[in-house]
Amino acid sequence: MDFNEPEEEEFGFSRNYFLAKEVGSSGKKSARKLGDINVVDEQELREASANIEPKHQNDIAALVNSYKSLYPKWVFDLRCGFGLLMYGFGSKKLLIEDFASTALNEYSVVVINGYLQTVNIKQVIIALAEILLEQLKSKRKLPSGSLPNFQQSFSSRSMDDIFVFLDRPEMDENDSFICVVVNNIDGPGLRDSETQQYLGRLASCSSIRVVASIDHVNASLCK
Repeated sequence: MDFNEPEEEEFGFSRNYFLAKEVGSSGKKSARKLGDINVVDEQELREASANIEPKHQNDIAALVNSYKSLYPKWVFDLRCGFGLLMYGFGSKKLLIEDFASTALNEYSVVVINGYLQTVNIKQVIIALAEILLEQLKSKRKLPSGSLPNFQQSFSSRSMDDIFVFLDRPEMDENDSFICVVVNNIDGPGLRDSETQQYLGRLASCSSIRVVASIDHVNASLCK
């Protein structure tokens, strides 16, 4: 009996395997190009997608309606100085905007769509300061002697000065706050470190309340 025969068979199998890989890798590359792909017309694609029957619409509506009973509690949390962060699977945009339009109609609401690349957080903060200034003037919460200090446009002020204004110590925590609704606070338009720092400072201001959604599937695992 030849005890070397199994080893030779095993070696032959291995050699054939690697020879096959070499032959496969030495073949000619495909002459096809990306431009050869028959791309579907955009209008045709939109029409096809519009005809797709939505699934689970009843379940989604029932889920949103179940959250509506929590709206008074959420408003109470905001009045106490807290913010709200929605996370989990699926879009939270419908829920947040319904909450803002029905339960926060007594307050000023500013919506930021973080999924847009064109978001300019500095312009948003300037707009918030201008809204707050108008509120304080209308409610006469600004002493008459302090009004000249705000004649300078907020756009010409530093961001630190604007944050100082938004975090005025005389502000009543339960009154005159502005609600900032942020759809996809981790979106491409808000993802850079500077913008995230601005959002953090904004959320800590006494006159601002943040209601935001986060869409990253592992958001709850991130520190």
